[in-house]
Amino acid sequence: MNSKLPSVIYAEAAVRPESGRSLLTTSEPITSENIANFYAEPERVSLAAKRLRQQGFQILDPGRLTITIAAPAEIYERAFRTNIVAEERPVIKGTGWETTATFLDTPNTNISGSIDPAGSVLADLLGGLAINEPVYYFDPALPPDKAYWHLDVPGDIARGLGAEGAPGRGLTGRGVKVAMVDSGWYRHPFFVRNGYRANVVLGPGTSNPRSDRNGHGTGESANVFAIAPEVELTMVKTSFVNCLGAFKKAVSLQPDIISCSWGFDRQFRYQFSAFDRAIAGAVADAVRQGIIVIFAAGNGQWGFPAQHPDVIAAGGVYMYPDGSLEASNYASGFASNIYPGRNVPDLCGLVGKQPRGAYIMLPVPPGSDLDLTTALGGRHPYSDETQPGDGWAAFSGTSAAAPQLAGICALMKEANPNLSPFQAREILQETARYVSQGRCHSRTGGHSATEEVNLATGSGLADARGAVLAARQMPGQINNNKAQEPEPEQKQEQKQENNRQLSSIRETEVIMDSQLKSKLESKRKEAMAAFDKWLLENDLSEFEISGQINFVPRSPETKAATALKEVMNDAGNDIKVRISAAESLMKIGRDLEAVLEFLSQQIQEKNNPLEARQLAAKALGEITSAPTNEALEESAETSMFYGDTFSCQRNCKCKNGRVVGMSS
Repeated sequence: MNSKLPSVIYAEAAVRPESGRSLLTTSEPITSENIANFYAEPERVSLAAKRLRQQGFQILDPGRLTITIAAPAEIYERAFRTNIVAEERPVIKGTGWETTATFLDTPNTNISGSIDPAGSVLADLLGGLAINEPVYYFDPALPPDKAYWHLDVPGDIARGLGAEGAPGRGLTGRGVKVAMVDSGWYRHPFFVRNGYRANVVLGPGTSNPRSDRNGHGTGESANVFAIAPEVELTMVKTSFVNCLGAFKKAVSLQPDIISCSWGFDRQFRYQFSAFDRAIAGAVADAVRQGIIVIFAAGNGQWGFPAQHPDVIAAGGVYMYPDGSLEASNYASGFASNIYPGRNVPDLCGLVGKQPRGAYIMLPVPPGSDLDLTTALGGRHPYSDETQPGDGWAAFSGTSAAAPQLAGICALMKEANPNLSPFQAREILQETARYVSQGRCHSRTGGHSATEEVNLATGSGLADARGAVLAARQMPGQINNNKAQEPEPEQKQEQKQENNRQLSSIRETEVIMDSQLKSKLESKRKEAMAAFDKWLLENDLSEFEISGQINFVPRSPETKAATALKEVMNDAGNDIKVRISAAESLMKIGRDLEAVLEFLSQQIQEKNNPLEARQLAAKALGEITSAPTNEALEESAETSMFYGDTFSCQRNCKCKNGRVVGMSS
């Protein structure tokens, strides 16, 4: 056996559905529009996993697209009658340095990194295997005070991205679930001091949930907290050679948002490997389930999966001390050759400049790889001038931009829980600030920033405040677990409608005089006292109201819901008009219990004309086709993870049909 082969090789076995279509051999791009065509039937997944186990493979994660497996090279070679070889190929790592890395391949296939199951006992079940490839990150309680210009967390990041002072009237990301797939998370004193919490879930092939030897995940998580300090963050720890298994684990947790600060360099279609096809399928599957997926665009790399059309691609903008902006020459910007018409990035976060992007002072585990390597090289900008082992490192890259955008998306989801992935991207792009100076990384073309959408910065620098205000007034998709990109012929119409809504949004503040504030506060206390009394009178003394009640301007959606409910409840209106109002309430996710009761009554009302009863039945079928919160709570398994504890138990809080655990 080749001495360069690792002791254990990770791969994704693509289960072929009964239709015969293979995720790894199809010529069409895999997106959320067509990913369902490649879902394998549960019985075929189960049978494939059984046969793989019989051949000696360890089953790490059986999914409907691929099964994550692990075994020594000799088991692969025996089971599939092939040879696995190691090859050194040029790569650009997260720091922008050109070097080489070891890739695994087989000599008898046309697709790089694939294994052909033909002639094996699994030939009738598998469409191919994709060998995992190496992944590269796109890169005390108080930070050290350094003289060179840099950004500190959380304040400078929040100010630069318009998130300072609780944008959106008190939004902090509370109740929104964000998953990061990265190197791990260390409970740094900086996090303790600021009250930030995270849960750690081990991805396949990883161990020690309290450790982060690299330091990348720990540092980048501070970017999320800088924008959304109360977000429910789960770090899915990934290994250098099994990032797809960790990504699939993140999807299985059903978060609202997944942030990934890593990727692969893919400039041309011929570079697209079997593993790339597998990860494209996993990304499309996540977005189809309603999860917002964010990837770093790259630091001179032609970043993939950032190129995937379902992803929010995060680029880089540099902010000077006076607040002026320019495109970061450390960040990638390009037109994809793999997905025609797809430009990267979509928009940007805050990123440093060449040569090393030493720009944001971030907490890392003392003695971790990043803690030591960023301190080497002498003076800034070739070094961050910190002390090796001090637990701080100045770095950035689009690795930092991705979690920054994830934090903004968390605020948007808190403001509008029904926001779909495509609506979130649309809002981010429409509300971003144009950047008209500077160029992106020369390796991806060195494109110039302009006063319009451009290849250097996409739509510009993200603006949390504008995005949150827009999200509040954007009607979201009710059934997010089936959120899909519209059909091509519907896209332009939807985009125009979204733009009409976004263009009407203005930043408005409610200024109340002291007398009105006092009156509202008095009524709030009266209402809470009355409800507390009701709890006591009904033997519910173990419960109380939690959380802060704030007064905000009545939104257009609330006004519309009130008017629709009046129409629905007015017996003097034509029954068809009342049913139409009920259906509209259902579509905006308001008063669903009342709508359900009303429609049920109209179906049973014998005096109603047949057409009206049919309309009510149709509307009722649409509302009952989605799983309820109660059903999801009953089916949720209790989970307990290492690190800061995470549990989903009977007292869990559910948000938007997804189970949200209680951190302690």
